[in-house]
Amino acid sequence: MNKPTAEPGNSEQAAISRAMDTVPEPLRAGLVAAWASMARAHPELTSSIAGQAELVAQSMRVWASSDFVLGNCLRHPQDLEFLIGPEGAGKAWREGELEPGLGAMINEAEDEAACQRVLRRFRRGQLLRAAWRDLAGLSSLEETLGHVSEVADLCIAAAVRFASATVAAAHGEPRDADGLPMELIVLAMGKLGGRELNFSSDIDLIFLFPVRGMTAGRRPLSHEQFFNRVGQRVIRLLDQITEDGLAFRVDMRLRPLGDSGPLVVSLPALEDYLQQHGRAWERYAYVKARPVTGYRAGMGLYSGLLRPFVYRRYLDYGVFGSLRELKQRIESETTDEAARSDIKRGPGGIREIEFIVQSYQILRGGADRNLREPNLLTVLPRLAAAGHLSQSAAADLEAAYRMLRRTENHLQEWQDGQVHRLPGDEIGRSRLAFSLGFDDWASLAAELDRQRARVEAHFRDAVVGEAQTPADEIEDPVQQVWDANLDADRAGRILIELGYRDPDRAMAAILGMHDAGYLRRLDEAGRQRLDTLMPAIIRLAAGHEAAEQVLERLLGVLHAVGLRSAYFALLNENPAALKHLALLCARSEFLVRQVERHPLLLDELIDPRVFASLPDREQLFADLRERLGPLHEEELEAQMETLRKFQRSAVFLVAVADLSGELPVMKVSDRLTDIAEAVLEIAIEIAWQQTTSRYGVPRCGHGEQRRDSGFAVIGYGKLGGLELGYGSDLDLVFVHDSEGEDQHTDGPEPVDNGLFFGRLTRRLVHLLSTQTSSGLLYEVDTRLRPSGKGGLLVTSLGAFERYQSEEAWTWEHQALLRARAVAGKVTVRAQFEAIRQRVLGQSVRLESLRVDVARMRARMLAEHASKEPDVFDIKADRGGIGDLEFLVQYWVLSGAREYPQLTRFSDNVRQLEALVEVGLMDADLAERLRSTYLAYRTRLHQLFLDGQPGRIAGDEFVAQRAFVSELWHDTMES
Repeated sequence: MNKPTAEPGNSEQAAISRAMDTVPEPLRAGLVAAWASMARAHPELTSSIAGQAELVAQSMRVWASSDFVLGNCLRHPQDLEFLIGPEGAGKAWREGELEPGLGAMINEAEDEAACQRVLRRFRRGQLLRAAWRDLAGLSSLEETLGHVSEVADLCIAAAVRFASATVAAAHGEPRDADGLPMELIVLAMGKLGGRELNFSSDIDLIFLFPVRGMTAGRRPLSHEQFFNRVGQRVIRLLDQITEDGLAFRVDMRLRPLGDSGPLVVSLPALEDYLQQHGRAWERYAYVKARPVTGYRAGMGLYSGLLRPFVYRRYLDYGVFGSLRELKQRIESETTDEAARSDIKRGPGGIREIEFIVQSYQILRGGADRNLREPNLLTVLPRLAAAGHLSQSAAADLEAAYRMLRRTENHLQEWQDGQVHRLPGDEIGRSRLAFSLGFDDWASLAAELDRQRARVEAHFRDAVVGEAQTPADEIEDPVQQVWDANLDADRAGRILIELGYRDPDRAMAAILGMHDAGYLRRLDEAGRQRLDTLMPAIIRLAAGHEAAEQVLERLLGVLHAVGLRSAYFALLNENPAALKHLALLCARSEFLVRQVERHPLLLDELIDPRVFASLPDREQLFADLRERLGPLHEEELEAQMETLRKFQRSAVFLVAVADLSGELPVMKVSDRLTDIAEAVLEIAIEIAWQQTTSRYGVPRCGHGEQRRDSGFAVIGYGKLGGLELGYGSDLDLVFVHDSEGEDQHTDGPEPVDNGLFFGRLTRRLVHLLSTQTSSGLLYEVDTRLRPSGKGGLLVTSLGAFERYQSEEAWTWEHQALLRARAVAGKVTVRAQFEAIRQRVLGQSVRLESLRVDVARMRARMLAEHASKEPDVFDIKADRGGIGDLEFLVQYWVLSGAREYPQLTRFSDNVRQLEALVEVGLMDADLAERLRSTYLAYRTRLHQLFLDGQPGRIAGDEFVAQRAFVSELWHDTMES
């Protein structure tokens, strides 16, 4: 092929020739002509390009790949100013740099035609720059999408300002009830909402305004009329074709009621529409919703409207049904080769990636605020980090998305057209492969096929699921049992064949569900979900030993769910979750009751991590802080609800892991203790903030020596001993470190520190123990404080030490042995621990210790022990936990003065280990006591989970009871 014979020198000519040689043969002829045309029309610009070898190489690659760029270079060389300079095309787009330039140009526009001209020329110049950097391989996908999206945002904002000023000049400015001016709220939807706009995409918009009213001009308009006129002008400014083309094609079909609905609606009208008419596909659309203009925090667009609509309080697994229908429709539309070449809507295309991500956002975004993000590349790794998608699936989807979006942009950058289909002609295919860096079309096509096959597989697995087997010609007999289409004998035989031993009891439970009055109020979709679910439940329950009881418990959960048929869909869509629920019903009455009272706990069962690992202490604290993060400090009720939901969910997960056999009893208590301490720590922060906001911070001391006073919570009993159970109360004592002559707060309403800490403590107890719509957080018992119920609710550390040293009874020292600072200021907690060890090492009355301990244990036996000879109360009876704990306490307290290290720990197991370490107990004896103690506690856990009291048959633990009883007699009574 003849090379161009332009004027450049030999070195420049050589650079041009080398650049030409990198271009595929079919594309070179056009480049020769293009270079010649540029040289004739713009010799100075061409000379500048020719003098830079790198820029020559870029020009050949970009012009070969984009007729749009080449044409604009010829017609509008001024748009290439970005190429001439120190950085040239290497200067990346940075968000925010474009706005001042466009604003200045719009301010000079005198009429609508001038405004249109400015917008179109701004858009043309910026898209030329974006396409150049993209095709030259200088920009990332994020930069290209972000650059194009910002251009659209700025054009929309400029059009709104210009149109609003025009209408307001004639009719006055709209203002809200507070007198603040209002602007048209433009919601960007789709790709623009996610700041991921295609190179040549429509922009999907919704126009809103805050509240109804009237303008105050010479010719007033209603706000609806005002904003309707503004909206019409905005569309015209952006969408009307002029001699400069158009700025952006505007699509308004996503607005309420589509083309038949009003152009502009108020926020209250949008709320009514979404509540009454919002459809499943609109939830997907509003995932991407982002205000471009007119929105101010506090208008409630998100908190009151979009979030409740898109991100439901209860997980709606019905979205998967709608996606299954969508998948079938997509497949029906992509049967011919032309449709299959569509990289947006075709199999394994961009749309399927978006649906995978959005479905999990809709499903999980109600609980996980991190997923409420319109940008796909931002939210995709968050889905993987949260475990909703596997890391490998997320990596596959991201790689495919990046390639498909680059391919889509390169298709559109060819002629600035809204193209999504791969080219069918040889030159078009060669051009696309070259622009994307592939050697030939075959290599590009193979890579696209590979990526799309992965997407299609993930779409099927993650969203659509395996195709359901068509119903057999013969009707399912279990379905007939549920439908009550069989006589009693036939139904009974079917139930016996399934594994039920008492078919009458099972049939009574099924009929009770079938005839439940509220089911008649289910809509058609809900009834279909239940009819699909019931045969699976009947079969699953039959596989368990106590099949009738499991069935009754499963149906009890469904009764509690009631009309919230989304949970029927959840269990239909997640066989593993249904299996887990059946397992829980077989093993735990406690968990069944929890799920019945709080159906949201069903959501936890679909997460496979529930049966693999539990969050550690740091993760629990982080989770609770994240849940409370969006709440304002004055939203006390919402904070209390959040604390309760966190605690309930976390305890439920521990119980699930406990039942699965993954956790030994000590780990169960550790996790339950961690949950309680997280709640206490955060509750202190809430109570402290609320109290100090009124009274200021408590300070103490004298003169310049004053310091801030601190507060801490002391856990006694099971909490202090790291042995918390599922239904344990919290035995709490509250202390502060205020002392000195000057003790008062530093706020506008200063009060004595004693009064401050009293009010702080009452607020804290209120946070913990008040019954709300979500139930009770913890029962709080404060009777172990100094002087019991007659003493102050909160005590200074000095007063606490004096009481424990001078007035406390032996049983109070026993209680203190199992006490531990669990929350509050670190320095106060450390001081308490030092006081505890001093008291236990120096103030225990050793001369009466054995008598006092034995007397207290005898009193407990008289009040709480079982009176039935063939029943063993594990906690209260002779030889049980009570004897064992009192023995350990006696041994530790009797030796603490000589061996202070005995009091370092507050739990029984480590106290036994300490007794061995100092030589006061034989290791074999300690191990036997430890194993007996843990066996008792494990049995209590099992009983509690199954809803049973802590009393068992007298023939259990015979050897252990005899061993502990004998040891008690030898130690305390001989």
